[in-house]
Amino acid sequence: MEKKTFDRSCRDPLFDEVVAYARGHKRLTASGISEKFRIGFNRANRIIRQIEESGVLTQKESNNERIQD
Repeated sequence: MEKKTFDRSCRDPLFDEVVAYARGHKRLTASGISEKFRIGFNRANRIIRQIEESGVLTQKESNNERIQD
């Protein structure tokens, strides 16, 4: 499988705010982001994928925790 590269020009306007929020939480979920930032679930999920692709957070583990770099 080919590894994707993160395209900064396509990131969501809330990207930096969500990253700052994520740094203080071990569990980062689309529903949590959706509620915190008052955005739709699909948008929140896209932001999580962007954060993973950027290398800020890892893929979620079996316990839903994400190890921060």
